[in-house]
Amino acid sequence: MVRTEDRSVGRHVVQFYDHDEELAERVTGYLLGALEGDGVAIVIATEDHRRAFEARLEQAGADLTAARESGAYLAMDVSETVREFLAADRLDQAAFDRVVGSKIRQAGTGGRPVRAYAEMIALLWDHGLVNAAAQLEVMWDELAKRSSFALFCGYRADSVTRDGRLDAFAQVCRMHREVVGAAPPGVPGSSVQGAVRTFALSRDAPAAARHFAAATLRRWGLADLADDVALVVTELAANAVRHAHSGFTVVLSSRPEVVRISVRDASPLPPAGGSGSGPPLPIAPLHGLGAVNAMASHWGAESLGSSGKTVWVELRR
Repeated sequence: MVRTEDRSVGRHVVQFYDHDEELAERVTGYLLGALEGDGVAIVIATEDHRRAFEARLEQAGADLTAARESGAYLAMDVSETVREFLAADRLDQAAFDRVVGSKIRQAGTGGRPVRAYAEMIALLWDHGLVNAAAQLEVMWDELAKRSSFALFCGYRADSVTRDGRLDAFAQVCRMHREVVGAAPPGVPGSSVQGAVRTFALSRDAPAAARHFAAATLRRWGLADLADDVALVVTELAANAVRHAHSGFTVVLSSRPEVVRISVRDASPLPPAGGSGSGPPLPIAPLHGLGAVNAMASHWGAESLGSSGKTVWVELRR
């Protein structure tokens, strides 16, 4: 069994998975960390997933009967839970806080560490309610500002990488602090492919990101663009390490006309320049972003508020 990794105990983590076994392996380790650490494990999932997690927890030695009685383990059905705060495809913030927030706050009474696993956003996504899913991500983040807990979200990779959803997929990646598990592949036969990976702050991170980018493009059959994409990723990753002093998340996507590269870091955008036009970041010819500017068909930066920024680049295929 995969026990919880350091990156799995952050505020907001996401896993894109291909198979239920892959999900169960990692989520079980994550939940077990709460139960073994005198904390509380909360699961909001489908019945099949709850059964899979619980079977693995018991195999690992967890006494779920005792955990339920003591309040250390709480399981909720995802569909029933969502119905309590979703009406006419609209989310009710107050109802979410009453149904979910109250459980999180009660679980953390006395300073107990809380680890929650939830599939509510994935359920909305699967039903085509992508905007509602993004709104729910924000609600979770707002709840995290008032309560201390870790959140693990699970998405099926073939759901988030469908045609027409890759921009929303990139938004999902930007809203999480960490991405775990295998990078989501493109759907077989689809014209859109996506991959994502998070890198911790280190001097070697830009080189690791470069190898990830090059290997991904070759796997997609785009070897002719691999070097250019790797160069762009290296420059953006180096800026994240050198100037933002943070880890970063790389999101790659391929469409029939372009390859898009996004790199998120923890440094907010600087104030806009006086002209109000062009990318809101300084560039120097032939160096750093200057080289990126020369290669890109389009590029820019998006503010994530106090959480940082995303710099994106598009290269024509």
